Amino acid sequence: MNEVKPNPVVQRLEEPAGPDNLPVQVYLNLQKIFRCLNVGRSFQGKRLPITIMQMRALSLFNERDTVSISDISRSLGISLQSATNLIFRLEQLGYVKRFKNDQDKRVSDVCLTAKGTKRLTLFRAGEIETVKALLQRLNPVEVKVLNETLHGVALLFEKAITTS
Repeated sequence: MNEVKPNPVVQRLEEPAGPDNLPVQVYLNLQKIFRCLNVGRSFQGKRLPITIMQMRALSLFNERDTVSISDISRSLGISLQSATNLIFRLEQLGYVKRFKNDQDKRVSDVCLTAKGTKRLTLFRAGEIETVKALLQRLNPVEVKVLNETLHGVALLFEKAITTS
């Protein structure tokens, strides 16, 4: 029989205890959360009509009406050229509109179109349904603890990015 051998190129992250490995533990826990959200989507048989990166770009408009291409680049951790290409594709799909910044004509700002707002609203509603389906598998006390914990985690991450 053929034996499955581990891929020598891919190093598996372990979860060793201790303060030195805390970043690895946090990373693995976040990875588990995102994996559970993806599994939740599969419960409902949902697939995104656009790429994950395009959806991540659209989700930046959850908090602001207008976003610069440089902000998109920074927020998504991609090059300015990649952000420009991403916005170009979203523009072709009719989800965003690009225009020159009033204060600095070298800067391009982006806003959602009505079609983009509809897509973002549908995506958000779908994500809420996914979370709802996952929460229904927990008891009320677990849901409350989860919500309070995630709120604390969000506050800590916001603090970390504003103090750096």
